[in-house]
Amino acid sequence: MLVRHNAPSVRDFNRLFSRMDNAFRGVDADSGDAMANWSPNMDVIEQEDRILLRAELPGMSDGDVEITVENRTLSIHGEKKFEHEESDGHFRRLESRYGSFYRSFSLPNSVDQDRIDARFAKGVLEIDLPKAEQAKPKKISVKVR
Repeated sequence: MLVRHNAPSVRDFNRLFSRMDNAFRGVDADSGDAMANWSPNMDVIEQEDRILLRAELPGMSDGDVEITVENRTLSIHGEKKFEHEESDGHFRRLESRYGSFYRSFSLPNSVDQDRIDARFAKGVLEIDLPKAEQAKPKKISVKVR
């Protein structure tokens, strides 16, 4: 009969996969709490004359976010602060993310950096990246002879 000590069990593998899943979701594996650093969901939508970045930032306002452009890199930095009222109740589970975040995007040469505009409404940040005139598609008519 062969007995192996320290051989991983199914339970060990399940625990490992659970910890990896939590790490990818930004949850501290030991405490179950949301970790301080997180990354908001972002959509990138390319249109004929612009690129639109849309970030979901629930519970935040425009004063919580800073946007910079330097060397054709757009950077978005912000912080979602944890605010709660003191009460007799205790939290059993917190799934909301809090803390600071940082996202950066390399801008294509087709974006006119001088005309970038940002709007923030209802927890959604939209950054409008207009394309330069020379980057917009042009229609050329074909003449039949």
